[in-house]
Amino acid sequence: MMAIVLRVGGRLLSSRAGLAVVLCALLWGWHVYDKRQAINAAREGFVRQFELTAAQTELETLRRRMAAAEEANRVLQEKVQVAEGEALRFAAELEVFERETEINPDGVVDSGLLGRLRSN
Repeated sequence: MMAIVLRVGGRLLSSRAGLAVVLCALLWGWHVYDKRQAINAAREGFVRQFELTAAQTELETLRRRMAAAEEANRVLQEKVQVAEGEALRFAAELEVFERETEINPDGVVDSGLLGRLRSN
């Protein structure tokens, strides 16, 4: 059987038509291989581009979140400063009130304090 295949294969390669058939088969095989390589390269390129776009979008989203957090932090710091200023003013006002207000040692409200309480 092997001798028949070699004999037919030898005749095929020795004739012009057989050589053309073998050459076409080799070219077709190379074409299929090259097409697969091109498809794989294109697929990898598309995947890389998609991953890059996704990473850029995520980075942009994180930048926007950071900017919003910084703005919220700035607003909060301003409110803290305002609250601290009001607390200092209230403490000073309370000290003045304590110095100017006489307290009855018996814990009884006298008429002067009662009048001031009613006027407020």
